[in-house]
Amino acid sequence: MELKPALSYKNQIIKLKNDHNLSISNYEFAEEILKKVNYYRLSGYGIGLKKSENKEHYKDKVSIEHLFNLYCFDSQFKNNIIRTIEQIEIELRTQIAYHLSNKYGSDALMHENNFIYKTTKEGQSIYSIINENLNKEINRQKNKPFVKHHLKKYNGLFPLWVSVELMSFGNLSSLFSILKLEDQKEISDYYNTDPKYLKNWILCLVEVRNICAHYTRLYNMPLKENPRLYSENEQYKAKQNKIFPILLIIKRILNSNNQWKSLLKDLENTFDKYQGYFNYSFMGFPKNWKDIL
Repeated sequence: MELKPALSYKNQIIKLKNDHNLSISNYEFAEEILKKVNYYRLSGYGIGLKKSENKEHYKDKVSIEHLFNLYCFDSQFKNNIIRTIEQIEIELRTQIAYHLSNKYGSDALMHENNFIYKTTKEGQSIYSIINENLNKEINRQKNKPFVKHHLKKYNGLFPLWVSVELMSFGNLSSLFSILKLEDQKEISDYYNTDPKYLKNWILCLVEVRNICAHYTRLYNMPLKENPRLYSENEQYKAKQNKIFPILLIIKRILNSNNQWKSLLKDLENTFDKYQGYFNYSFMGFPKNWKDIL
């Protein structure tokens, strides 16, 4: 099948209006929207707003302004969440580095026997992948002062508390997965949980963090990772994993502290600002979400 031809902004508007039944009253404003947000990206916010009898047609009165406001809502919503995940990520780096370096020494990462042996489906050890990725990151950031310092003064050796600052969140998640059980337990104790939960929660947060950081749509998006919830929250899991259960994970990790209260306030302000445009159920939110959170 041949690729679709590119369309001018004018023809994009005509296509949206005539072929997809999108309400467009102000063509100039519609063009400004399409200059800011790619037609393809904007169309993603139309999922759930099409007619049941014709999946190509938007429901009557759904407008391009509505799609644009959903895009703006999603952007602000992601900004609220990523700030909190960033704080969780930094704290996790701290806990892993503190525990391992005090138990095994500053060079803990340089000794494979400090970790359990796990491999990918292809047979490559997770430990080797972590170190390969770390070395790539060291090379990528070699001009940063703290990297230069360790390359010059310590002949390229990095203590663990520096190494974890160079790891991606995904690489940090892999590192946690190969910790010995007693080490996983000690770090999990800090979060008042056990390793099977914390390991899953980290994976869930890595996925959401990457969605937020790479500007992918989070609103009405099914997530790949299946969150592990405590029994009192099991009822909020659905066939398509949406963002609400992730908020329950964040609440538990933060132990309902001031960071959590700040996030909740930000979310309420975002929801108030875009009320009427988004659908709570598309994000997995139950009707009594405020009471639960």
